[in-house]
This record gives sequence, structure tokens and C-alpha cells, in this order.
Amino acid sequence: MSFPEVIEAQILQNRAFAFIRLPGESKIYLLTEDNTGQNIYSFTSFDTSKKYIFHFSEFQELTISELKKEFSVPLSVRENTNVISKDGYQKLLDKTIRFLEEEKARKIVISREKWIARSEIHPIQSFLFLCKKHPNSFCHLSYWNTAEVWLGATPEVLGTFENSVFKTMSLAGTLPDGDSFLWEEKEIKEHRYVTEYIHEKLKNYSSLISLNGPNTLHLGHIKHLITYFSAKLESSTEPATLIQALHPTPAVCGLPLEISRDFILREEGYNRDFYAGYIGLQTPDSENYFVNLRCGKLYRNGALLFVGGGITAQSNSEKEWKETELKAGSITESLCLE
Repeated sequence: MSFPEVIEAQILQNRAFAFIRLPGESKIYLLTEDNTGQNIYSFTSFDTSKKYIFHFSEFQELTISELKKEFSVPLSVRENTNVISKDGYQKLLDKTIRFLEEEKARKIVISREKWIARSEIHPIQSFLFLCKKHPNSFCHLSYWNTAEVWLGATPEVLGTFENSVFKTMSLAGTLPDGDSFLWEEKEIKEHRYVTEYIHEKLKNYSSLISLNGPNTLHLGHIKHLITYFSAKLESSTEPATLIQALHPTPAVCGLPLEISRDFILREEGYNRDFYAGYIGLQTPDSENYFVNLRCGKLYRNGALLFVGGGITAQSNSEKEWKETELKAGSITESLCLE
């Protein structure tokens, strides 16, 4: 059966599939739902109330020429394309900053939806563009049903586990990627909050933890502060338990966790869905989890993108708006292909 025929069969049988490219690798794989498979691909929503999962048997490697063959990924039409305006988002940010100035929290991540109208959407071409543009991100095109087709290139690893070693990262603090943009106290403090939080969580599962950072992660149009963690887990620790303990990190929620999460659910005004949740890739030998960032849902008439940023008492609403526009740029670029 040819590659396009495999996809067509999956769609006709209402089975999920995904194209993935792992960080730092060049190989592109197709994962197709197979209930007899030992491997698992999953999506977990930000609030963990929603989860999609499918089993698959193998990582089917594909060539670029195969991916460029003619076939279509069915998409639905989005009727309601209304999203928050710049003015509305900045008012929400100002409200958040006042909340933080009153010392009710140290940091809160505020996000929004951004609608990109397009007369045509080309999912495979967009996916290939992201793979080329973002070699160190986890790139995916994930088909769950015609209304749930997700595209993304996330730079953030929530956790990887192999041979008893767990690795994760603290990724927080964002600026345009240029030498003239220097890290200031706001970004440094934001990054420190996330790093300290993750370190404290890991101490409950390991006595052997190493840190490397903070360093600067360059992503072309933006850059982040990043600190890498490696921990030797106790033999009784299940990786999934640690993932559940880490999510959501302050990088996508805030500190203190419960106060920040309550504020987000009360004030953001929309459902984050799988944005800022996590993507799982589990095999008998290893487990990989990625925070679902720099992502969007694809429709026949456009794409619904999700972007956000960490807000502290030192934040400026205009600057934070521009940051979300920068973050949306990676996916927006990939949608301009005809």
C-alpha cells in the first residue's frame, strides 16, 4: 500500500495519525493508529481534563519526496473566528500586572488565540517548512479528526526518560533574537522562578541532579533563556508520575501554581484546549514529553493559533503583546505556502 493510500485508509476508518520530527534529528516519521502496537502517542490538555491517545506499531520513516506526493488531509471549516483584540488583550495584561503588583502572585502566564485567515491550507507543506526552519524543536502534524488537526514546532521538552535518567528543561524569558536585545531583570527573574520550581520538584524523585544554564536558546526570530536538568531517578519512580507532578510548570502557568491557575481559568476568557498541555511519545525503551507550544489548529479557512507570555509585576502590556506576535510568527510563516 502506498503512503497516500495508508493515510486515506486511516481517515476512512476514523483512525488517528501523526507526522513527527524529533528535536535535533532529520528523520521524519509517520505514526498510524494500531491498537495492537506497543508504542503510544498522546495529547493531554492544559487543564488535564481532555486526553487523546493512540497506539502504533512502528515509526515509519518517510522521505521528503514521499511527503510531497499528492494527498489531502481533510479539514473542517471554523465558523466562529472571533478572537480577543489587541486592546482587549492589553486590558487583560494590565489587570494581571495590577494583581501581581499587589503581591498576590509572582508570575502568571497569560495567553490568547490568534486567527489567521487563509483561502487554502496545506498541512504537509506547512509541517515540512517547520521541520526545516526549526531543527531543534519537536515538529508535528497530528490528526485526531477533521476538527482536531494540530500543527506545531515546540522548543520545550517537559521530560525525557531513558536508562533511569530523566531530563527536562527550564525555558522562560523571551526576547527578539538579536544582539541589540539584552536580557533584563524581568526575563532573568521569570526564568529563575521556573528553574527553582523544577529543581524543587525533581528533589522529590532524585538525589543526583545536575543543571546546565542559564544559556540562551536562539530560535531565529526569538530567543529564550534555558537551563537543562538531568536527574538519576529512584528505581521506584514512574516517569509518568514525575510528568504529572511537573505539569503545568510556571513556564506555562505561573507561581504560586494554584493562584495562577485559578486566575488563568477565571480571567483568560477562552479554553486553552491542548495548548500548553503536553504531547507524549512512549515506547518500551524510552519516554518523551513535549509542552505543546508554538502550535495551532488547522481548518479549511485558516488556522487558530495559541500564544502567550509570562507576566510579572515588571511587565509592560505593549511589549508583552509584541512578544506574542513574535511567537505566532513561526506558525504564521508556515501557512503562507501555496
